[in-house]
Amino acid sequence: MIEQVKMQESSPTVIVPGMLIPRDKVEMKIPYAAKIAEVFVNKGDSVKQGQVMARLSEEETDIKLNQLKAAKKEAEGTLEKNSYLLKNRDKLLEDGKIDKTQYDGIEIENAHAENVLNRVKADMTAAEYNSAHLQIMSPIDGVIVEKYAAPMQMAGENQILFTVVNINPILVSFQLTADESSGIKTGMPISLKVEDLDGEEYNGIVTYISPNIHQTGRTFDVWASIANPDGILKSGMQATTLFTSTNIHKIIVVPDTAIITRDRDKYAFIVAGGKAKLVKVRVRNVHDGIAEVSDGLSENDFIVAKGAVGLQDGQPLEMWRR
Repeated sequence: MIEQVKMQESSPTVIVPGMLIPRDKVEMKIPYAAKIAEVFVNKGDSVKQGQVMARLSEEETDIKLNQLKAAKKEAEGTLEKNSYLLKNRDKLLEDGKIDKTQYDGIEIENAHAENVLNRVKADMTAAEYNSAHLQIMSPIDGVIVEKYAAPMQMAGENQILFTVVNINPILVSFQLTADESSGIKTGMPISLKVEDLDGEEYNGIVTYISPNIHQTGRTFDVWASIANPDGILKSGMQATTLFTSTNIHKIIVVPDTAIITRDRDKYAFIVAGGKAKLVKVRVRNVHDGIAEVSDGLSENDFIVAKGAVGLQDGQPLEMWRR
């Protein structure tokens, strides 16, 4: 049976590889050197936002505050002295108590003393804040995946003490080509099959679409959120992501009986000069007896819709109809 191929509008299913990543990942540091007094959590523990994970020793902050108080008192005394000299430098020069070099340098020394006092005051403000915030609290709900803090340990400035990740929900990250930018929107449903879990299928929602295109490959990043209350899905797992694009395409459709498989490739027979001509095709989807062909056929082609399996390339076709 010979039929002309048909054109049909379709919103294609897009299938791309992806990887699972945590929704949040926080490396917890302290901005200054301090001794750790107590640690209340361990690696693998679940924590809630605001939960106290460790407490810093008061000893170092008290010492720092006392040092800054002494420095502030000294800086205030120096500024007071220089301010007096600046205010009275004309009289002091006239009376011979200072020379011209000292006269010219008083203004610079006074400005320097003001700067020193301001720096000490800023350091005191930071030290007073640190003294009032000795508890290290988790900024997110999650699981502790790294722990570097130990009681009585001296932690350095900006040293990482804990790493906390949140994988409920977990995200699947994938890339789309630039021509698909109008085919996906935030809030769209997606499905994914997780290869590390024998292809088990999960559903999610698109939550982020990057505004930037990677110049290499002309792709952009997309994230979708998947509920993961039991923590079965793990960061780093490979997944195949599927969604229905909102881009409308015209595609060629033929009866699925017109498609034959040879050496794992897909083929169809078209009519060329009254003979069967074997052409390689790319089939995107098969459903309800219809095969969607994305490559290999043209809009004006006539195909062998039935009886293709026994045909040979170049075989005459004695009976065919439109």
